[in-house]
Amino acid sequence: MRITFVALMTLLFVSCNSSEKKKELSIVNSSEEKINQQNPKLKESMVRGEAIYNDFCVSCHMPNGKGVPKAFPPLASSDFLMNNREKSLKAIKYGQSGEITVNGQKYNSVMSPLGLEDQEIADVMNFITNSWGNTNDMFTTADEVSKIEP
Repeated sequence: MRITFVALMTLLFVSCNSSEKKKELSIVNSSEEKINQQNPKLKESMVRGEAIYNDFCVSCHMPNGKGVPKAFPPLASSDFLMNNREKSLKAIKYGQSGEITVNGQKYNSVMSPLGLEDQEIADVMNFITNSWGNTNDMFTTADEVSKIEP
C-alpha cells in the first residue's frame, strides 16, 4: 500500500512539474501570443527589431531609449508604451500627433509614419517592449499589427 502511495505521488509530482515546464516554454496560440524572454522566436524578432530601431527610431528616441526631454518621449521604462499597446502599435504604423503623457511628462511632438511593413512593426515592438527596463510577455505578431486601424 505504501509503495503504491509513493508511486502515485511521484507520478503526480512528475506530471505536474512536467506540465509547468511545458507551460513556461510554450507559446499560447492566440491573437496576442504569450512568450517568455528565453524563447528563440522572441529573441530572433528582437534582433530584427533592434536593427529596425537603429535605422528608424534611434535619432529621436536615442540609443538608450530615453528619448529627448520635452521633445521625444522615452521608450525606456515607459508607462505609456507598456500600458497602451494598441496606441503604441498605431503610432509606429501610422505616426503620432497630439499630446501624450509618458512617465508623468507631457509630449506634443509629431512622429511621422515610418512606412514599415507589419512584420517590421511587430519586430520593433518586440524589441522596445523588452529593452531598457521594459518586460513584456505578449509577443507581437504581424497578424496583430495588420488589424490596427488608423
